[in-house]
Amino acid sequence: MQQTYITEPERRIPALEADVFIAGAGTAGCIAAIAAARAGASVVLVEKTPVPGGTYTNGGIGTYSFFSCNEDSAASKRIVGGIPYELAQRLTEAGGATGFMLSPQDHYRSGYRFVADHEAYKGVISQMLLEAGVTVLLQTMFCGVQREDGRITAAIIENKDGRSAVCAKQYIDASGDGDIARFAGLEQVEIWQDYDKVSGAPTGLVFGMAGIDFDRFLAENSDSAFAMPTMPAADGRETRRISFTHQRHPDKYKPLADLDIRFFTSIQSLHDGEATYINNSKGAKIDATDAKAYSKAELEQRVRILQMAQAFKTCVPGFEDAWLSWAAVQLGVRASRITLCDKILSSEEISGAARFDDEIGLYGFHDFAPKHPELFVKAPGYYGMPYRMLLAKGCENLYMAGRCVTTDIVAHMSTRNTVGCMVMGQGAGVAAALCASKGCDSRSLPY
Repeated sequence: MQQTYITEPERRIPALEADVFIAGAGTAGCIAAIAAARAGASVVLVEKTPVPGGTYTNGGIGTYSFFSCNEDSAASKRIVGGIPYELAQRLTEAGGATGFMLSPQDHYRSGYRFVADHEAYKGVISQMLLEAGVTVLLQTMFCGVQREDGRITAAIIENKDGRSAVCAKQYIDASGDGDIARFAGLEQVEIWQDYDKVSGAPTGLVFGMAGIDFDRFLAENSDSAFAMPTMPAADGRETRRISFTHQRHPDKYKPLADLDIRFFTSIQSLHDGEATYINNSKGAKIDATDAKAYSKAELEQRVRILQMAQAFKTCVPGFEDAWLSWAAVQLGVRASRITLCDKILSSEEISGAARFDDEIGLYGFHDFAPKHPELFVKAPGYYGMPYRMLLAKGCENLYMAGRCVTTDIVAHMSTRNTVGCMVMGQGAGVAAALCASKGCDSRSLPY
């Protein structure tokens, strides 16, 4: 397909004024918006999908990372509070989460696990955004910036109303891919090519199946399926967490083997007869900021999860009457581009439990550590997240929050996770609101 160019005529577009503009209503962006609005700022939050929430609504995952890393799981201490913890509490109260469950045999060394239902999450996070008074624009693309003298002066957006702008005092890039920074011409580093050094492909698509006979599944696949100890949810429901591998018996599970699935399948069940989250679709190794590559991978993953569901029905006892019940709204991206900030956390600082004078919060989880125990965060089981890691180099009013801040791919396996992104989001949201009210730049804010 040949690339050509056209020239658009100059035109006036409507502009909305706000204290804070945020690109991306995902894990970091929603928390940032709520934090900034509660701190008194007028906030515009834009999101390209129809729903807010990010990984929790799109990927439907569980997390350990509200708590410190500790070899004695019961001794782990909760180190993340604030809006992320409030969200967890509200999800539990709404019957949309398990609450924090102690799983002492878990290999992550932080045995307090929390799992939320993606549909309940959509409702609870929407309610919190509405209560805070955030102006949320869903199905809205962020597509450019205006910049003068080291500051962003406007963000360009497009939706059903056409093309418009938001003129804000402060900007938060919670897009995951660093879209604001890229359009502003700031320095970035691609890390998606490095992802196979740590854990397969940088993308994936989570899905669910219903109509499963779990008792039969566990009994007749006992040498291939391992269930963690049954953990009761806050309302008494059973919650299952299962690791299933077909590699030990490739002939028995030939339809799955034929799909070239090379590692174990993680299954989480929040409801009777339902594999709420199935995580193993062997995503594509692509640059998720390339529109063509991303779109092709999205289509291919839709086909692949249908093939996986059919394979489970064909060859896995207990799945004969099951069906594909849901799939994530969009392709999940674990790594793409990183924007250079004033401080880049290293793997050594994370595993070494480094602390900083300008911390916005604490974190302790490392997704890659179970395979490499030397990466576990040493005692007391957490490290600090400094304010400087949010400050995009070359811009005086742009904060980075989420999975777009750590160039070291091993360190990225910690900071990219959901609760860490939430911590960054709250820090960025509060700081942006303070800067807007004081009329100062991000680096002039008295920490």
